[in-house]
Amino acid sequence: MKKVLIMLTFILGSSVIVASAQTATKSTITTSANEVLEGTIKDQMQKKGEIIFTDAAGSSKRYSPADISGFTMDGVKYISYANDFYKVVSTGTKASLYVRVTDNSGKTIFNGAEPVMLTTAEGRKGDYYLQIKADGKFNHVNKKNFLEVVGTACADCSLVQNSIKSGQLGYEQLAKAVEQYNNCL
Repeated sequence: MKKVLIMLTFILGSSVIVASAQTATKSTITTSANEVLEGTIKDQMQKKGEIIFTDAAGSSKRYSPADISGFTMDGVKYISYANDFYKVVSTGTKASLYVRVTDNSGKTIFNGAEPVMLTTAEGRKGDYYLQIKADGKFNHVNKKNFLEVVGTACADCSLVQNSIKSGQLGYEQLAKAVEQYNNCL
């Protein structure tokens, strides 16, 4: 009985260590003042739409998208925009492509004692957004509006325009379309 109890304790203890290793990873955050801080991040994006950052001194703090301009976790870059976090899919000199990873729409936060309902960008978690560097706008891209949004945003690149018209590029090749646009002269 004693051996079983010791073995059970060992197994449970190991699973806690493995679980914590999966959730806190070496990372950096970029504050709204463009200060880069190094530490670890516990991913709470799916559950709470925020992250928990622990600095080198061991001090932890929760950050929502409104608190920081972005962060890097496991080598993957994320930005914050309109009260949500977005994963960077592709970036270049002319355009960037993001995928929304949180949905904080309708979430209530407090400004002092006053409750405030958050509003976010059009769309939902998992949707893609194309940002053209020239105008800085976040353009929501889905299957229905792919031709309109990408066709208009990439109007100055005949390679992308011809690939879309010929059917070589569609919604499923959105990242490739952005890559081609960034390589367009």
